[in-house]
Amino acid sequence: MSGTTAAVPFWRQTMRGFSQCAFQSNEITGAMFILAAAVSHWRMGAFFAISVVLGTLTARLLRGHRDLLDLGLFGFNSGLMGLALGNFFEPEAALWLWVIGFAIITAAVSVLMARILPFPFLAAPFILTFWGVWYFADGFHLAKVDFGDFADNPVLWGEAILSTFGAALFAANPLSGAILLAGILVSNWRHAVVAVLGALTATALAAHGGAAGDAINLGFAGFNGVLAALAVYALIAPDLRLVALASVLATWLFSFVNRSGSVPVLASGFVLAIWIILLLGRVSPWFAGERRAITSS
Repeated sequence: MSGTTAAVPFWRQTMRGFSQCAFQSNEITGAMFILAAAVSHWRMGAFFAISVVLGTLTARLLRGHRDLLDLGLFGFNSGLMGLALGNFFEPEAALWLWVIGFAIITAAVSVLMARILPFPFLAAPFILTFWGVWYFADGFHLAKVDFGDFADNPVLWGEAILSTFGAALFAANPLSGAILLAGILVSNWRHAVVAVLGALTATALAAHGGAAGDAINLGFAGFNGVLAALAVYALIAPDLRLVALASVLATWLFSFVNRSGSVPVLASGFVLAIWIILLLGRVSPWFAGERRAITSS
């Protein structure tokens, strides 16, 4: 037998790209995530589909790392870019062209970051590219949507938990959230449990911290906690203690960036939380060695 493995076909790389928005690598899950986005609005489903296909194709043409391609890790940043453009800007005709253009650019940034960073790039390519678009939106003739302030209505826990899942795809409604959670369950039941734990932790923290009720009910305040919980479990260690830490840290960082920054916070809370936990993992052996040395002396 040959030592080489069979090439994963383009369609599978693409479908896995959809599912990687929740750190899964499953074609059925990917199809369910497209449905979750389309339930929110057909245009969001279309932007999601176009962006992941173009992102995956671009990464192939740029000879992105084969293993990352096969897992779908070059498509999901482009998919998030398409969803964010559809969510934050008015649906004018020009937006369709920018969705195509920035899906390609985001994929190129993903390939570049995969080559130069010694740690996982996560959703950083999408976030950094979108922040650039946000600052220069007038030059791109893109009109920003004015969402106004969140109303401080009572927290509806069931609705909030489900919407927290949907908000990961900019689909802030319980039905989209239920479909996304079901997609995770199809891929890995443990990951589904972790997602629920992340949602509960983030929602409870946001409610205790005094976030506006509708920010919680629409999943805005909690989705970073869900993504962080899934990311730390899938990428660092299957440890529920880390799941809790990641969810709390990501939710707090999300709140900090949201209150301090002039750009949409997006998934920056979860990205920063995972990078901090990775850094702590690097420091911990040295710190433990210092402690043992002091104790032994």
